[in-house]
Amino acid sequence: MSKIKRNDPCPCGSGKKYKKCCGANTINTNQFKSTNEELNYIHQELISFTINKYETKLNKQIKSYQKSSLQDNGAITDVYNTGLIIWIMFHVAFLENNKTIFDNFYRIYASKLSPQAKNILSKWAESTPSAYEVTSVEHKKQVAAIKEISTNKIYIIPSHKKDELIVGSIIIGSLVPFINYHNFVYTMIKLYRQDSSAMNELVDKYNQASGGLHEHFPEFLADALMQGADELKWDHPFHEEIGQLLANHLVEKDISDRIIMEGVKHWNKYCQQENPIIQKPNSYAAALEYFVQRSILGNSSITQKQIAEEYNTSPGSVSTNFRKLSNVLGNQ
Repeated sequence: MSKIKRNDPCPCGSGKKYKKCCGANTINTNQFKSTNEELNYIHQELISFTINKYETKLNKQIKSYQKSSLQDNGAITDVYNTGLIIWIMFHVAFLENNKTIFDNFYRIYASKLSPQAKNILSKWAESTPSAYEVTSVEHKKQVAAIKEISTNKIYIIPSHKKDELIVGSIIIGSLVPFINYHNFVYTMIKLYRQDSSAMNELVDKYNQASGGLHEHFPEFLADALMQGADELKWDHPFHEEIGQLLANHLVEKDISDRIIMEGVKHWNKYCQQENPIIQKPNSYAAALEYFVQRSILGNSSITQKQIAEEYNTSPGSVSTNFRKLSNVLGNQ
C-alpha cells in the first residue's frame, strides 16, 4: 500500500493527522508490517477469548435477543446469532462491574503489545456495526474498497479469493483499524441478494430511531436478513428442507456463500416450475449437489457414487433426479 504522509489523516480512523497520532514516532514499512502482525494475532486472541471464556454467558445473551420473525428459518437464525456476537462483545456490558467482553480483553492483553499496536487496539472499542457496499475489488493487490452506506465513507479492506466479495453486494459488520487499512472484527456478513437502495432505506430507518442503528442493531440485522430472504418462496416444507440439506453439506465443504445461494435459488426455481412430490429428500439433495458441483462449479471429477454415499442414498436415485434437474435448469 502507498506510504502515508505525515499530514495525511491517520489510517486508524482517529480523525487526527498521522504525525499527531500513530505516526508520532516515525516508523518504517517493516514496523508497519510488524504492528499489523501484532494486531492480526491479537484479533485471533480476541475471538478465542470471547468464545472460550464467555461461551455460556454469551449464549445466554444471544437468546435474550432472539426474534420471532426468524424462528422458522434455521440458516438465517445462525447468521443472525453470529452478527449478535459481533455487537455483544463490544457493546453489551453484561459482565461484572458493567464491563463488555472487549473491556476485559483489553485490560488483560493491552500490556503485552507494542505502544503502536496498543494505541490502535484501544480504538477498536469505538467500532460500531454498520452496513457497507462493495465498490471495487482488486484481486492482484488482494484489497477491496467498501462504502459505508450511512456516511458514504470509503474504507480499504483485505480481500482474498476465499472471501468471494462481489461489487455491489452488501456487507454487515464492525470495522476496526489497522495501519493503512481496516478489517472486520470476528467476521463479515455478506448479503448477495440485496440492492443498495433497499439497504439505504433500512439504514436510514434505524439511524433516525432514538439511539440510532447502533442501539437497535439486533432489530436492524433481523430486518436486513429477512429482507433478502423474502425473495425465495417455498410451497412445500420438503422443498425448503432439501435446500437446507444442500446448504449444510456445502458449508461443511467450505463452499462460498455465493455458490450455496446460487444452488438454492436454482432449486427454488425448479420447485416453482415442477412442484416435485418428494418421497426421499436425501436423494433430491444429493442430485442437487451433483448439479451444483458439475454445472456451477465445473467439478468434473466428482462422481454420483461419491455424492450418493455422502447423502446415504443410491447412485441410481442421484442419476434419475439429476436428469430431471438438468432437463429443467439446463447447463448453467
